[in-house]
Amino acid sequence: MDQKGDTILNTMWRSKLALLLAIMMILAVGCSNKGSDNMENTTSNEIIKNPFEENTPNTMVLGNISHGFTNPQLDEKGIILPLQYNGSELKVDYSVKASGKAKNVGFLVFVDGKPQPYKFNSSEAPYEYMHIFELEGDDQDTPLSFIFTPVTGKKGDNLHVSIASVYNPGFIPDMKATTSFGGYQTTLESGRSLIFNKNAEALNVSSIPHQEILSNVRISTEPITQELLDKHSVMEKVDMATLDKKVYSDLYVDGSLRQDNLQIKKSGTLHLSFKLFGHPGIRYRSTIYINHSALSTKNAVSFETKLTKGNIAIIEADIDLEKLENFNTLYIVSIPVNANDFPDDVIILDKTPSLLLYK
Repeated sequence: MDQKGDTILNTMWRSKLALLLAIMMILAVGCSNKGSDNMENTTSNEIIKNPFEENTPNTMVLGNISHGFTNPQLDEKGIILPLQYNGSELKVDYSVKASGKAKNVGFLVFVDGKPQPYKFNSSEAPYEYMHIFELEGDDQDTPLSFIFTPVTGKKGDNLHVSIASVYNPGFIPDMKATTSFGGYQTTLESGRSLIFNKNAEALNVSSIPHQEILSNVRISTEPITQELLDKHSVMEKVDMATLDKKVYSDLYVDGSLRQDNLQIKKSGTLHLSFKLFGHPGIRYRSTIYINHSALSTKNAVSFETKLTKGNIAIIEADIDLEKLENFNTLYIVSIPVNANDFPDDVIILDKTPSLLLYK
């Protein structure tokens, strides 16, 4: 396959592994699948448990997806050149193709690990953190564009833009026929550096889709225990040596580790405790999402942690339940912001399994 790499990151290889890791987390199997030459990233076929068939050994191919930058500029060695920001809004030309249930797709965009609201295909479109759409045909290249003013960046900066597809984001359990997300809403990441020739212009606050429902955010650490290592020793044995190269996460809701659904009250608060641990030295920016929209406090929409040897990084926050809908998709996405410091390691975004909160 003739694919071009980024000047900093071998994005295609990292993206393949990102999807394979996501599939492994849900005890599924992947096999390779070639994408078209103009795609920067391609995925493996998604062979995962059918979320509608619980407790059976049967599997089925639900779909596949590939996406990447369209006609990127290359240097004399055929390496993709960085995007350039010259003021006002930036337009990023992109392309996606998919089959099966992967034709229902949404994208999350991040600049330097911070969630980036964007307009989809038109400057007249509203800013959203995710635009969800349905592709018309199987394995047909579909051009699209992300248009946005970067949420961060000053003249002279070279920051990383991460674009993550979310698989079948339109699905949500109804607590009748389905009670969990199964293998849906895994991610595939693409990336490219962005050079700022001007300072990023300030976004009009009224244009940003705010959900200011977080409070009491606290960041702390606690020691890694043998019990935690044993709990994660499912696909393979996890010990302290494993944590020198790999990263794991857990999301606790009101003190319990939840991965399927949780009935919530109509009022009061819900306490989240997000635990991230592993590869020492990596800095992550984590964002909490409800129904694919970033949650925020009055002062922040993402929260930075640095992993240290032998410790768990913890982000705690309370959610105002009165401001939630009857059915809510909850997950947390963590973007590594210093992956270039570890060129020999595979460092990718982390997304918790989607969790249904329902009233």
